[in-house]
Amino acid sequence: MSVTGTGGNYLTSVDSLQIGQSVLKDLTAILVDERPPKAPEGLLLMADIGWDILGNYHLLIDRYSQEMAIFSYDTAQDCPDIGTLLKNPGPFIPLVSFDGESPQLNQATVLLDGHKVDMQLNTSANRSIIQQWVARKMGISRRMLAQDDEIRVGAGEVLLGHRHHFNTLQLGSHTLHDITLDVVPDAEFNILGMDVLKHFNVLINPMKGRLWLEDFKPPPDYVEEKALPWSPTHDRLSITHASEEKQAPPTQDQGTKPAPRPSGNP
Repeated sequence: MSVTGTGGNYLTSVDSLQIGQSVLKDLTAILVDERPPKAPEGLLLMADIGWDILGNYHLLIDRYSQEMAIFSYDTAQDCPDIGTLLKNPGPFIPLVSFDGESPQLNQATVLLDGHKVDMQLNTSANRSIIQQWVARKMGISRRMLAQDDEIRVGAGEVLLGHRHHFNTLQLGSHTLHDITLDVVPDAEFNILGMDVLKHFNVLINPMKGRLWLEDFKPPPDYVEEKALPWSPTHDRLSITHASEEKQAPPTQDQGTKPAPRPSGNP
């Protein structure tokens, strides 16, 4: 199941997967397409590391070094709390199961303009998604969304929606101001992606369902690395392919025929 709904998938076997110094053997993976993947010329083969792996390790995303660490942490009695790996994280944010039954503890409750919204953490998604019915409960009408930029979200199936401005998003003791999220009518669940998480150093204990965040303040010489230009796994999740420009109302010379919308990517 993805944000677009439930569908069929194809499985393949992976003999070994090396992540840093760790090597995993005899894995089963889901193919993005029907055939084994091939990397385009000049680009690396892309893979999405799922909860079946990450759920067994601690995860640290350091924005200053632009590096990620997947590691095990000794929980002996004399060991300090794992949250102390960050200098000033504040209290941890509890993570719960999406449906109350799944072992995946990856859903956090945020305050979006003062409204509680449950969102799934997804470090592979470059945009965050809000279901339209959730936005409607917050008082965001279709007429209001019609004033926003239209977007297309590629997530296995193409989803249409609008990029809407929110005043505040609060995660635990951390608050972001003046942010935009994608409001999508047909999304199966809400996603908390890297457009939000990039503002923090992130530490996750998936076994106990705990999330720590530390505010990231880019130094003056900080240059953020650009994402790779091609990634089918991002296409399966929540990358925005195109933001269609609003069309100007027709003039008298143009008559009532609507102006054509762009059909390709910008």
